[in-house]
Amino acid sequence: MQAVNAKRTARRGLVLAGVVVLAAAGPGYAYTGTSKDTPTSHTSGDSKNGTLTAGAGAVSVTYPSGSPGGNSHPLTSVDVHWTPPPCWIGPIADPVTFKKNVLDGVKATNVPGQANYALEAMDQYKKHYDSNYTWDGSGKGYKDFNIDQQGKGMFWGPVENPDAPNSLDKFACNSTIPFFVPNGQRPPAGTPNVITSEMLSKIAYAHTQVPGVTIKTNPVNTQTVNLPTWVRLDEKYTPVKVRASVDLGGGQQIWAETTASPTSVHIDPGTSDATVYPASGDCPIAGDGTVGADYNGNPKADPPCGVTYLRSTQATGPFDLDVTATWSVSWTGSDGGGAALPDGRIQQPRQVTVQEIQSINR
Repeated sequence: MQAVNAKRTARRGLVLAGVVVLAAAGPGYAYTGTSKDTPTSHTSGDSKNGTLTAGAGAVSVTYPSGSPGGNSHPLTSVDVHWTPPPCWIGPIADPVTFKKNVLDGVKATNVPGQANYALEAMDQYKKHYDSNYTWDGSGKGYKDFNIDQQGKGMFWGPVENPDAPNSLDKFACNSTIPFFVPNGQRPPAGTPNVITSEMLSKIAYAHTQVPGVTIKTNPVNTQTVNLPTWVRLDEKYTPVKVRASVDLGGGQQIWAETTASPTSVHIDPGTSDATVYPASGDCPIAGDGTVGADYNGNPKADPPCGVTYLRSTQATGPFDLDVTATWSVSWTGSDGGGAALPDGRIQQPRQVTVQEIQSINR
């Protein structure tokens, strides 16, 4: 009966008190922001590489090409239901670090007013890693946190993704207690929520940043009825590659690389009383990634990207000249997988005032 009660205590304490998260994750097993010290493989632009976990086995995010500059923005999926993985099971700590985190968790739990079941569960949780203690569903116990295996493997456990929407889905992985995996190996088959190349592709997508939309017009300020407005964008639209990887130790890793390629730049004048160029509203993207052009000095020429307003804004107020850049996204991975991901968009309106005069000289 005592054994049964111990199992119930452990299960109740670990689930209800949430001490698994406290002890296994500890401080740092979440996104830590951009790391200037992270090794990079980008070929141009400023480095904005980062990590999604701290310490050994971190999910590393790098930009092999198209590293985001100052006017870059996260790519927004056209699929409103698309989200990155809310959590996963991945490497969280080497044995020495894991031991420290668990002992810190024990100390943090032992506070006045703490429920007895939480204290008992935390003690049993510690014993699972230092004294071979087991209970139903806990798996094989460990001796002294596998310190003798330092450098030979890592503990894997739940990692919550701070880039995912806030919901209970972030806790879906917390029922798995951390376990040791030798370098270069994967968790046992059937382990739920283990990080995969496909999951890494979604993490990479969530960190994809592309050039923004900075609209420049000629005339610069007020536009004129029946006079073409030439539009160009400050940015250059070229493919952006993002790589997310996990170091498995032993010189092995799993990874996924996404490629976001610009497919269209659409101009919307903000009113039906207008003519757009081209007629489709899709401005061509030149080979060097530029969109549109400055006025060429020919009053009879149509702009490669632009609009002619047919009425003024005197009665309506400014029109919202809107430009939307669409990017197609695909991925390849270390396991040979790969597929298309939802398109992404960057959108930016600019208010324009249109005057009506009889003639104008440029």
